Amino acid sequence: MRRYTFKRYEFVLRKLFLRPYHPEFITTSLDDIASSLQIFSVMTAVTSIISLLFVDSLVRTKAASFWIAFFRISSLAICFAVYLLAKRRIKRYEKYILHITSLVLIGLVTLYIPMMVFDNPNHAYYLFGSAIVIAGASILLWLEPIRICILSLLYISVFIPLHLNYSRIQGFDRYFFYQDVLIVSFLLAFGIVANFLINYWRFEEYRVKDKLHITVGKLLRINQKIEDLSRVDSMTELFNRRHLLEQFDLYKKRSHREGFVIGLVILDLDKLKTINDRYGHKQGDLAIQAFAKTLKSRTRITDIAARIGGDEFCLLVSPIDKEGLHTLTESIRGKMEELKIPIYNAPNESLTLTVSIGGTLFHPEDDPSFDELYHKIDTALYTSKNEGRNRITLLEM
Repeated sequence: MRRYTFKRYEFVLRKLFLRPYHPEFITTSLDDIASSLQIFSVMTAVTSIISLLFVDSLVRTKAASFWIAFFRISSLAICFAVYLLAKRRIKRYEKYILHITSLVLIGLVTLYIPMMVFDNPNHAYYLFGSAIVIAGASILLWLEPIRICILSLLYISVFIPLHLNYSRIQGFDRYFFYQDVLIVSFLLAFGIVANFLINYWRFEEYRVKDKLHITVGKLLRINQKIEDLSRVDSMTELFNRRHLLEQFDLYKKRSHREGFVIGLVILDLDKLKTINDRYGHKQGDLAIQAFAKTLKSRTRITDIAARIGGDEFCLLVSPIDKEGLHTLTESIRGKMEELKIPIYNAPNESLTLTVSIGGTLFHPEDDPSFDELYHKIDTALYTSKNEGRNRITLLEM
């Protein structure tokens, strides 16, 4: 158990702190990264101005004052450039934002080296100032902990030997030297720990948002699937009456706007009850499914084929004319007349099934309701039934 826990924490540590940021994580956090850069550049610039006006006035020689002022102004120029980049959001800058941020931080810290050289009596001040810059960057800037750790190690390997050298020149005091090293180590350690914690929170928020996004996506797909299922007849995979009525209103509006003719057709299977009584309801279901496949094969992608009752179907077709409607309905009737439907419990036997059809056209200037139109077409359907079934009756509108 302890071994498993240790491996788990080791995995989390490696995943969170020792790997680079994921590109998607950077992309989703660009606004926050840019804001942190602006805040850091402003704070660093203010610190440089205060140091230039007050602290650096203590420098003893004019030559040293000139160069220290030059490096302070250089840091101000860097801060100003970084602020503009973050403000204007240049695409190339956004692509390499973490690399540029690292280089800027290294540049600002490096400027303290010549300042220590030119003003070595006050070298401890520059030692602390550069450590504070790193600690502040660890907290404010969006940098991976591994970058901060590497920068801190480089800082220690360069600045501590410089501090030791100038301490010896000024008169080495072991107590003050170790005190300075302890303070600097504390600042760097504080920055690293803060960076670890902040990055953990950032990743935690990102993971929560990512999980929420995935969950919402799943719910949307489930809702869409439920919505689709609520519009589709489960047995035939044709649309149901609800979807047909919704599309009827949309087709009418398009017809008024674009000026095309719409056809509405009702199809009723002949003697399906006889098949159910003789072979059972399973055979009746197979007959309905066979007709649904035929209906699908004879309609266009823009047409709506729906099952509106047990053995009653409806077609909403557009654009179409009288000749086209007759050709469509005749192809459905003829195909069903020729279709051999296997009997499920007698593999070598089959049955035939016919369909009676009633239909009509309505024009853009017409504005019938679905119930009115359906009632008229139902009359035509019964005409086909009464005249012997397996017939087509199209009404004139």
